[in-house]
Amino acid sequence: MTVKLFVTFVSLLLLVACQNTPPDASQKALEPVKIKTFKAQKLDPKSDDLPTEVGQNPVELSHFTAPRQLAGLQYDGEISSDSMRTFRYHNDDNTEQLNLMVYGLPPGWQLMTPQRAVAGNYGEVRQRLVNRALQNSANALTIVSERLIDLEGHPTAQAEMRWVEAGRPIENRALLLTLVDGTYIRVANASYKQNSRWLLQQTKRALAEFRAAQNNNDDTRPAAH
Repeated sequence: MTVKLFVTFVSLLLLVACQNTPPDASQKALEPVKIKTFKAQKLDPKSDDLPTEVGQNPVELSHFTAPRQLAGLQYDGEISSDSMRTFRYHNDDNTEQLNLMVYGLPPGWQLMTPQRAVAGNYGEVRQRLVNRALQNSANALTIVSERLIDLEGHPTAQAEMRWVEAGRPIENRALLLTLVDGTYIRVANASYKQNSRWLLQQTKRALAEFRAAQNNNDDTRPAAH
């Protein structure tokens, strides 16, 4: 089975889990998936088979505010488009990075349950990460764990990962993706020092601090760069 088909299959498992899992069992973990090596054929960037991100509906994002600090990291600017805002953070020696992204649902996804919408978007994000690894045989991505949980009343996908790239140390990563009031909030971080479990806790702290900051915009807005 190719990696691409494998990832699609995992995404389908997520969707099925969302549809069939009763509300009081939302903390049940998916089976951990580990990908140690990539032997699939390299994908042609011009190929129609290359997975792409589904476009988002226009959504109002200007009211979101970036705190000066998030989970102990310093604000490092913003990358914005019509459909997404990305707030960037790092530590003092730049060995830890964290990105927090806000964006809307793809067209037609408003009809999905929140659980399915989160699972579907997580599947897309995960597949793009795998595709990046496939572009170079020296790269390797291990999915240490991935789960669909209920986090403070919101369906949330979480994952721990390990990334290997030629000429660089092993990089641990974590990903947290949730849907709040029709807007996705995705937190992704990476570190050469901290383990993936620690990083996952940091993403949850960052999400909590970010949501709290939206109620106090004047005190949290960073100075213009």
